[in-house]
Amino acid sequence: MKIDLDRSKEPSLREQICAGIAERIRSGLLQPGEQLPSVRQLAQDLGVSLMTAVQAYGLLEKRGLVESVQGRGTFVRERAIATEASGDPFGWQLAIGDYLPRASFWSQSAVRLPPEILDLATASIHHSLLPLPLLEASIQSALKQAPQSLGRYAPFQGDPEFLAVVAGYLQRQGLSLSTHQLIITNGTQQGIDLFARTFLGPNDVLAMEAPAFSGAIDAFRLSHGHIVPVPVDREGIRLEILEDLSLQMRIKAIYVVPTYQNPTGSVMSLQRRKALIDFAVAAGALILEDEPHRELTLADKGTGRLPPPLKALDPDGRVVYLKGFSKFLFPGLRLGVLAADGALYRRLLAAKSIVDLGSPLWLQKALVPFFQNPQLPRYIDRLNSILLQRSRQVADTLSRRLSPAIRWQRPQGGMHLWVTLPPFLDADSLLPEAHRRGIHFLPGSIFYPGEPESNHLRICWTNLADAELPGALECLCDVLNEAVR
Repeated sequence: MKIDLDRSKEPSLREQICAGIAERIRSGLLQPGEQLPSVRQLAQDLGVSLMTAVQAYGLLEKRGLVESVQGRGTFVRERAIATEASGDPFGWQLAIGDYLPRASFWSQSAVRLPPEILDLATASIHHSLLPLPLLEASIQSALKQAPQSLGRYAPFQGDPEFLAVVAGYLQRQGLSLSTHQLIITNGTQQGIDLFARTFLGPNDVLAMEAPAFSGAIDAFRLSHGHIVPVPVDREGIRLEILEDLSLQMRIKAIYVVPTYQNPTGSVMSLQRRKALIDFAVAAGALILEDEPHRELTLADKGTGRLPPPLKALDPDGRVVYLKGFSKFLFPGLRLGVLAADGALYRRLLAAKSIVDLGSPLWLQKALVPFFQNPQLPRYIDRLNSILLQRSRQVADTLSRRLSPAIRWQRPQGGMHLWVTLPPFLDADSLLPEAHRRGIHFLPGSIFYPGEPESNHLRICWTNLADAELPGALECLCDVLNEAVR
């Protein structure tokens, strides 16, 4: 078992080992009933004393995460641990070491919900709202006009024709970029992974929002760098805390979702965006800007424009920009774009060539007429109009039904709503009752790169049909209100 330990300062080694194993348990890498390494093996693997390993397991047991069975060993806690061998023919694999520190996004996505349970967790648009006729026409056009694309690989950076239409689309979003600054990725998650594997190593410090997108936390953990969580407020990442941290350590990179932040929905102000750029320049830090939700605005027309992307304010090419097409188009497409400059671009392109040899060519060809279609802006306007009405429905229900002890913030855009429970409540513990009542949500603990705060949850209200949403919201209010009483 690989756990990165900082032997130079607090917390103690036993606390670090406890936290590392706890994160594996919470994220599902260690399943209920699985046996942990013996204390002797753990001490040997991590280069610590036998007593430190014993104390780490003691902390885990005290916190209710593991259970020691005399004569057999230490197991991830579950309601009942079998007294006989499980008979699992693959049990020997548990002795094989790995370097996966956590996989919270995978563990939550892997939840297999019965079809009758209403999903308030998945961040996607309901299929009835998607521009399926536009996509169908684009695919048929591509197969007719460029059938050879099925028999060729794409250039590592992407198809030149598709890069050109993406550059035009980004220009309408306020970003003037050439095709030589762009790399087509398999969703923004691949862009995060490329950045992490290219620029972050075991001794590098990454500052990121807390709470933050759990998929990004998983990818950055895999780089084994040192992640420093920075709290967010209604304007995004708190710069005064970031500045204090920079006095204690050299921050190599900063990860932010400045527009409709996931999971809180906050929007970073123009003033703070400029200040963040200034901080990065002074600190010599890179910024990874993740912007999957900009198109999904819930404001009435004429009520003000969003601040420009950080990349548009970038004076010297230190911002690496990510844009995904899954959130406002089709999750199944798994295409996005990464923008960078100079040597950063070349190194990220080299990493892309190693990882997958380029994104699917035929899919890029199919999306060329789609992005050129004049109906695309009209589709986005219509989608936002529908989502605005839904957001008002959500706000009305929560305002009427939720206990005053439960706080939530109406989002300005995107598809998430962040709910804060009283401190004594644990959202994870409410999931079984929620499932019994017929709904599913995401517990807030998975959104923290450091010590999790368990009294939060995130709901997405864009994934359900119109007829399903009211009942799901009423059920959610019932579950939360009963827990507060």
